[in-house]
Amino acid sequence: MVTVVGPTDVRPEDGLTIDFVVEVDRAQLGEVVQRVRDGRLRINIGTVASLDDAVATFNSTERRAGKTVIRVRS
Repeated sequence: MVTVVGPTDVRPEDGLTIDFVVEVDRAQLGEVVQRVRDGRLRINIGTVASLDDAVATFNSTERRAGKTVIRVRS
């Protein structure tokens, strides 16, 4: 499990937990959004899954190019 919000009390069974915190500000996030809109930053999303399907998605033997996104809210 990787988290970007800081240490967690949750530990995956038979797994490893890594946390890191990146401090950004509104201007930096706005620049990222603008680069995506302008086409200067391309996003390669391979799979989008709901939180309910996250475990099955990551345990799938099917491999796709791109990043996996877990949708937390509908």
